Amino acid sequence: MAVRRWSAAGKSRNNMHMKIKSILTLVAALTIAIASTAFAHNPGGKPDPMNASLEKLRGAEFEQSFLQQMIQHHRSGIEMAKLASAQTTRTELRDLASKMIATQQQEIDKMSGWLKSWYNASAKEVANEAADKEMKTHMSTLSGKKDTDFDKAFLEMMPKHHHAGVEMAEQAEKKATHAELKEFAAKLAKDQEQEMKQMKEWAQSWFGPA
Repeated sequence: MAVRRWSAAGKSRNNMHMKIKSILTLVAALTIAIASTAFAHNPGGKPDPMNASLEKLRGAEFEQSFLQQMIQHHRSGIEMAKLASAQTTRTELRDLASKMIATQQQEIDKMSGWLKSWYNASAKEVANEAADKEMKTHMSTLSGKKDTDFDKAFLEMMPKHHHAGVEMAEQAEKKATHAELKEFAAKLAKDQEQEMKQMKEWAQSWFGPA
């Protein structure tokens, strides 16, 4: 009987150790998942300047700031996309850039209308030194390249720009008070994620794995 009691106790300890190990493994996995989600759009772990500025805002203050900053973000994206017409020879890239310009201008017009009708405000330049510096770096790099060099740089930088837009849109999906803005943000995020996927596929197909 003593042997059986020791065996039962041993099994109990073993089961407890297995449970603890399983719990610790789950906690580690959740920690990694949370970190991955938080920095999914920024491998360096640094929050995008515009996205970070929206984090603490709620309600009308969030909506106004989101609309102002997304308009500015789209205008920057259009500037980058316009370079493709003269600096790449790839039809696919030119067509994508043209689509981006048309789509984002339509979205700027829609957001500007909401700013006016909801808050009697007009789109204005939002002061954000870090975001401005980042954009100037992108434009300077892209402006100095042509053909294959431009294609490589564009397919690296435009997805990063899109990532920031998706992060902002994801905030709007959760925090916007107007239903149409939530729907708009969800579509914006989905469309830009599809474009990022396309650009990644081209980068791998044309230039090989990063």
